[in-house]
Amino acid sequence: MIRVKEINNLILLFVHGGPGASATALLRKYYYELEDHFTVVYWVQRGTGKSFSKHITKEEITAENYIQDVDWLMNYLKIRFDKEKILLVGHSWGSRPGMYAIQRNPKNFIAYIGIGQELHSFKGELLSYQYTLKKAEEKGHKRAIKELNEMGPPQSGYYKDMYATGFWSGVRQKLWLLKFGGERYQKTNYMDWILAIWFSREYSFTDLIRYGKGSAFSAGNIIFDERFNNMDLFAEISEVDVPVYFISGVYDYNTPWDLVKEYADHLNARYKELILFEKSGHSPVFEEPEKFNSEVIRVYNQIRIK
Repeated sequence: MIRVKEINNLILLFVHGGPGASATALLRKYYYELEDHFTVVYWVQRGTGKSFSKHITKEEITAENYIQDVDWLMNYLKIRFDKEKILLVGHSWGSRPGMYAIQRNPKNFIAYIGIGQELHSFKGELLSYQYTLKKAEEKGHKRAIKELNEMGPPQSGYYKDMYATGFWSGVRQKLWLLKFGGERYQKTNYMDWILAIWFSREYSFTDLIRYGKGSAFSAGNIIFDERFNNMDLFAEISEVDVPVYFISGVYDYNTPWDLVKEYADHLNARYKELILFEKSGHSPVFEEPEKFNSEVIRVYNQIRIK
């Protein structure tokens, strides 16, 4: 979906998270203000949301294919709107192909904004697991302690029962993380977002069914992609020739914000900035939308002045 109010506006491409979590409905609810300032592109990744189809094979669901999809879409948008550069925004999983895109083709981007930036498959997951177990022990939550100890810490990005339970081996840890406040600020479920998706004008009933199937299909297959589980941007991308802005919530222990700070210090970029949101977890774009939209506009104005 492309929303255009002024043809001369800068293109803003949003790469959603997941994998498989098409964000169009939530973005249209919280993000619409940016349509007054940008040509906003709401991309639904292959195999997710309205893009899910029985004709898509599980072999197509790879990290490299998603990275190449960003490259293709970027070139398409530049040609269609006759623009030299675009503003790229990646959230969570979407921040991975986002970083690879600016590394591969820096001349095509005016700037990059990474929200809940994913950086290191093993280290990020280990820190998240350790935080969750620590909170469970602090609260004396016997069931959580038992389940987390049974899972054990991830090894090289994988949990030990991944091949038996697939993607759901990691979901159990993330559900406890949500309960203990390391995913969202002062919320322990996703019901408000689920309702926003269910009652969105962007989806028909058939689309909602496709949404559920696509989420499970994408997430359930990419977990077996070696590149997905062995990413290390500290080693792979130490320098980019693009202004980079990282936005993290201080309650984010899905992609721990302190690891993002470490990477921001490590990265050599034309310009870099870490922006912390005090009342957000993993999704500042949806948790503090007014502040987030203001920051995106500020970033653009700052880049234009430079």
